[in-house]
Amino acid sequence: MKQFRRNNTEAKKLGDILSNSVTLVKRAGKQNKNLREKWKIVAGELISGHTEVSVVKSGVLYVEVDSATWLHHLSSFKKEELLTSIQKEFKIGYISDIKFRVGNF
Repeated sequence: MKQFRRNNTEAKKLGDILSNSVTLVKRAGKQNKNLREKWKIVAGELISGHTEVSVVKSGVLYVEVDSATWLHHLSSFKKEELLTSIQKEFKIGYISDIKFRVGNF
């Protein structure tokens, strides 16, 4: 006869779960604010006026631009310079590429 065992997982209090979730959201918000501030410094006033940092996912920094013209300009002529500059602002390997896309902001 087989005996079934319960997993030894502990029940967690809802308050603890919510507290942990709030902490994670606050930490992500601080990281995004830091990323946005560093982008403005690296990109400069003109470029940052036409762009908005979206997210870093798997080492790729996604940046939204306000027009197809800016998308072409940044992708074709400024990407490497911006990538090198933003990489200097963060730990090695955090940002490995930049992808630009037209967005609404």
